[in-house]
Amino acid sequence: MTIKFLLPILAGFSIVLQGTLNRNSASQIGLVSAIFLNAMILLVFSGALWFLMKYELIGGGATLSAKPFAGIEWWQFLPGICGFLIVFSTPLAIESLGANLTFAAIICTQLAVSMLWDCYTQKSLPSPMSLLGVGVMFVGLVLLMVGRK
Repeated sequence: MTIKFLLPILAGFSIVLQGTLNRNSASQIGLVSAIFLNAMILLVFSGALWFLMKYELIGGGATLSAKPFAGIEWWQFLPGICGFLIVFSTPLAIESLGANLTFAAIICTQLAVSMLWDCYTQKSLPSPMSLLGVGVMFVGLVLLMVGRK
């Protein structure tokens, strides 16, 4: 197993942990305060990484480089907005739906949108097996929803 395969596993684990812990924090300090705390910690860690990469204190290749911010386009702000929406909406959904149903819905949405994204960017239709796999996931989501009642 390569590090490239471990990265999505780490991301998946972190997304569930972040959402559920933010939900717990929200009950103590409020969701807006929990999001702000989250953002401050993200700022510290990303700022430290930027500094280390910018001044070449650590290496990371072209993907991890810290280039100047000159020429930023409007769409480059969208990932930050998406991150905010993830951090804001996930604890709210967990509170009303529970973690299991929330993440099943998130995963199904991610699969459908990523399949559409690949169709658009790669200019090719998904294979029948890919469609079946996503369909099975949606059937699983429906079963989770029915089983919840």
